[in-house]
Amino acid sequence: MRGCGSYMPETTLKSRRQSSPRSETAAPYLFWSGSAGSLYKYFLRRIFLWSGSKGEITLSNTLTHQDSLRNLILNSIFTALIIVMTVVPYTGYISYGGVIEVTTLHIITALGAVCLGWKSGAVTGAVWGLTSLLRAYIVYPVYLAYGFGNIFVAVVPRIIVGIVAGGLFSLLRKTKLDTFISSAVSAAAATLTNTVLVLSSMNIWLKFYGKEYSSFFDTVKSIFSTIIAVNGLIELTAAVIIVPVVYKAISKSLESHTT
Repeated sequence: MRGCGSYMPETTLKSRRQSSPRSETAAPYLFWSGSAGSLYKYFLRRIFLWSGSKGEITLSNTLTHQDSLRNLILNSIFTALIIVMTVVPYTGYISYGGVIEVTTLHIITALGAVCLGWKSGAVTGAVWGLTSLLRAYIVYPVYLAYGFGNIFVAVVPRIIVGIVAGGLFSLLRKTKLDTFISSAVSAAAATLTNTVLVLSSMNIWLKFYGKEYSSFFDTVKSIFSTIIAVNGLIELTAAVIIVPVVYKAISKSLESHTT
């Protein structure tokens, strides 16, 4: 006669081994289901969804879980586009005549702000500024002479660009103005903000911290101003055309998937 508990069917043993917390696959599950995993997921979700909360492209007044997920994906796409276009030649920066460049990254920043609001615009603008900062140190050290190695020249103006685009678009939507026109005006404001703030901060940096470059800058100031004006006109035209078209396409795509 077998004693109590001396016999256990093989199927029961296998099921207990599979469900045992000591198994190799149980550790990740325990982390995600435990208090540490809950805290990690909470902060991760808050960081990424902060910029996409209450986005401008929502189809209802309440932000559902589906809206939050959609905003997170869109915000990640815009951020990834800025990084990839910074690395891939002639996409984010189209150079001609040596170090003279026309940027297209203001379009992505304005688009993120128009689609998801000023918070997303601030995030994409910050990513744009940080990538340009790293680019100045790694790829084009000559830009350091104009202050692009400084966060107040390379990063802060780009953050303000996203805030201006998102905030202005939100205000224009309250006036019942057509979204196509509103997005075009917001894109134009973002482009002009970038040009004005970058030039202003660059001049301030040269005045206080770049005295050794001031004489050189004064020599080519008229030429440099002309180049900036031409580049700004190209960037303005591209933003006014591309941002409304892409915004309308994204809006229609989302509406078709929710109906």
